[in-house]
Amino acid sequence: MSSTIKAKSNGESLEEHINSCLSVFAQLKDIYPDLQEFTKYPSFYNDAFDALFFHDFGKAAEGFQKSLLPKGEKWKYRHEILSIPFINCLKKENLDFVKILVLTHHKDVNKLVEYIEDSDFLGTSYEERLEEIKPNLIALNEIIKKYPEISKKTLGSIECKVDLIEKISKDKSIWEEIIQKKRMDFSSKIGIFGKGMINSCDYLASSGITKILKPLPSLSEIYNFDSLTSIQAKCLSTKGNAIIISPTGSGKTEASMFWATNNLDKTQGNRIFYILPYTASINAMYKRLLMKLSPFYSDDGCVSLLHGKATYFLYKMFEEEDFKEIRNLSKKIYSPYKIMTPFQCLKHFFSLKGYEMGLLEMYRGRFIFDEIHSYDAKTAGLILSMCEYLIEENDAKILIMSATMPSFLKDMFLDNLHIENEMVMDKKELSKYLRHKCKIIDGDILGNIDLIIKRLQNKEKVLVVCNTVNRAQDVYKLLRNKVNNSALLHGRFILKDREAIEKNIENLNLLVGTQVIEVSLDIDYDVCFSEPAPIDALIQRFGRVNRRKNSDGLPLKGICDVFVFSEGSDNDRYIYDVEIVNKTLKVLNEIDLLFEHILYEAVDEIYINGFGDKQKEFDDTKISFRQMIDRIVPFNNSNTKESDFYDLFNSIEAVPERYQNEYLGCIRNKKLFDAMQYCLQLTNGQFHKLLKDGRVDFEKKIFINTKYDPELGLLINEQEENKNII
Repeated sequence: MSSTIKAKSNGESLEEHINSCLSVFAQLKDIYPDLQEFTKYPSFYNDAFDALFFHDFGKAAEGFQKSLLPKGEKWKYRHEILSIPFINCLKKENLDFVKILVLTHHKDVNKLVEYIEDSDFLGTSYEERLEEIKPNLIALNEIIKKYPEISKKTLGSIECKVDLIEKISKDKSIWEEIIQKKRMDFSSKIGIFGKGMINSCDYLASSGITKILKPLPSLSEIYNFDSLTSIQAKCLSTKGNAIIISPTGSGKTEASMFWATNNLDKTQGNRIFYILPYTASINAMYKRLLMKLSPFYSDDGCVSLLHGKATYFLYKMFEEEDFKEIRNLSKKIYSPYKIMTPFQCLKHFFSLKGYEMGLLEMYRGRFIFDEIHSYDAKTAGLILSMCEYLIEENDAKILIMSATMPSFLKDMFLDNLHIENEMVMDKKELSKYLRHKCKIIDGDILGNIDLIIKRLQNKEKVLVVCNTVNRAQDVYKLLRNKVNNSALLHGRFILKDREAIEKNIENLNLLVGTQVIEVSLDIDYDVCFSEPAPIDALIQRFGRVNRRKNSDGLPLKGICDVFVFSEGSDNDRYIYDVEIVNKTLKVLNEIDLLFEHILYEAVDEIYINGFGDKQKEFDDTKISFRQMIDRIVPFNNSNTKESDFYDLFNSIEAVPERYQNEYLGCIRNKKLFDAMQYCLQLTNGQFHKLLKDGRVDFEKKIFINTKYDPELGLLINEQEENKNII
C-alpha cells in the first residue's frame, strides 16, 4: 500500500482510508440494498463508490500534508475542491453527482461558495492550490491504477475505465459550476441519501469501524418464556404497521422486540428505533436491553442511547476508554438498536448538520413508539407527521404502543398511517391485570397528610405524586421525618443528585415526586396517593404500585389501594386541562376496582372531544411540519445549532449559583462531562422570569441565583443568601 500520502494525523495513508471507506460502503450496500430503485437513480451505488474512491484525493496537497504533522499549521483551503479534477479520469458521460458528493462531504454548499473566485475573493486561487498537488501526482496515479481491481471487489464488476492523470485541469469551472447550478439537478431523495451514504462511510471508517452490526435474527434465546401473552404471540407473526394497547407490566417491550425482529427485511440489516418520551425511562430501557443483547455481540455498541443528556449518562456508566468508544458509536449507523426520544428523529427534518446520515439510517427502519399517550398536542402532531413521511417516503414500519390510548388518538394513527394490525387483549386475559382499587379523597393533599402518615406507620411502601415541583417539595418536607429511607424526585435536580436518587429508588419506603414518576420506572410500591390529574396520567402513576406477579401470572399483592385527592393546587391549571381533570374525578368516583377494560372505556369517555382546545395546535403542527419536510434541500444545512433545536421544545440548561465554582473549575480543567453533573433544566417561562428578576448571570454558562438543596432540588422562589457558596 502507498503510504507517501497521509489522510489522517494518526498516520493512516490515503489508500488505507479509501479502502476502509469502501469496506464500510460494501456493508451499508448490504444493509440498504435497493437504494438505486428507491431513489430511481440506477447508478446510485456506482456513483457513491466513485465519490468515496476520490473524495480525499485533494489531501495530497503539500499544505494539507504539513497540517497533519505535530504542531502543523492549519491549511486554509478545502481538500474537497482539489479532489474534483481527479474525478475526470473516469470515462463516464455524467460525473456531476459524483462531484457534488465529493464537494459536500464535509461542508455544505453555502460554505463552499466562499471559495468561488468572484470579484470579492481574497484567498489563494484554485490554480495556485493545484500546484501543491504536483509533487504527489505519481503517488495518486498509483492509487488510480488500482481502481478496476477495487471496483470489481466492491461492486462485483468493473465500474468503468479510468485514465491516469498526466496534467491536472486548472479550469475552476469544473467545481464552481457544480456548486452554482448543477447541484439542483438532483432530487432531494437522491441528494440526501447519496450524501448520507458518503458521510456515513467516511465517518465510520475514520472511527476505525470494520464491521457494522445487524439486529439479531431471532430473540428465542434472549426471551425464553414458559408462556407468552396474547400480544406477545401476535407480535411473533404480525407483519406491517401495528398498534398495541396493553396494560403496564404485560410485557409490551418484549412484544415490540418480537414485532421488530419479525419485520426485518431479507438482509436483516434494518435499524430498530425504540422511542420513549422521557430520559429516565430511556436510560432504564437502555440498561435493560444492553444487558439482554450485549452477550450476543462482541461489544456494548449493539445498543445506542440518544437523548439530550446521553453523553453524561454514558460517561457515568462506563470506564473512560469504553465511554469514548460508545459515545462515538452512538450517533452512527453502527448500532442496530437505538433507544431515544422522538426529538432525536425529529431533529434530522430540521436539516441540522449531519441530517443526511440520520435520514439514511431511518430508511427502512423499524420504529417502536412507546408511551404514545404521553405527548402534548404539538409533539403528537410532529410525531404523526414524521410517521407519515417515514412510511410513505422512507419505506419504514411503525409500531405504536400504550397502556392507555384514547380512541381518538388510536383512530388518528390508524387512519393517517393506514394501520391494519390492532392488538388488544380480550377481557378474560385483561382480568389478570386487576391490581388496584381506587378511592377519591375530598380535599387536597396538604389537608390529608395524616392519611399518608398512617400508611407509613403501617410499614407500607408509599408513593406520593404531585403535579408541581413546589407542591412536591412542600409535601416531602412534611413527610421526610416520618419514615427512614425516603426521597423526593422531580425535574429540578442537578444531574448528579437526580442520578443518586434514581440509583436508590427501588429501596425506598417513601417516594414523593412529580410526573417523572409516571414514566417507565421499574419500581413497585404498596399504595399511591396522587393529586388530581387526567386519567391517562393517573393510570401511569398507579402502574408503579403492585407491579410484581406470582408464579400464576397474577399480581403478587392481590389488590392495592390507590387514592386521588379531589383538589390540587392553583398552579395545576397551567399543566392540565381543568375540564379533563374534572371529568376524570367524576368517572373514577363511580369506579371501585380498576379493571383494565373499564379503564379503556373511561379513557374514551373522558377524551371524547380529543385534544379539546389544543386540537387546532395539533392540526396546524402536523400540516406545517410536513410542509417543512417536503421543502428540505439537499447539500444545505440549517444554521440552527442542535442546542438551539432543543430550546425550541421548552428547555434551557442552567447551573445553580451554588455550584458555579465547581462548574467553572471543571471547565478550566477540561473535565467537560464532570461539569455536566451540575446542570439542570428550566422551562423557557421559568428562565425568562428569573431573567426579568435579574437572577441570571452569564459566564460561559447560564447561572441562576436560586437556592438549591441536594435533597429538595431547586427552590426557584428563594435566592441563595451568599453568591458562589461552595
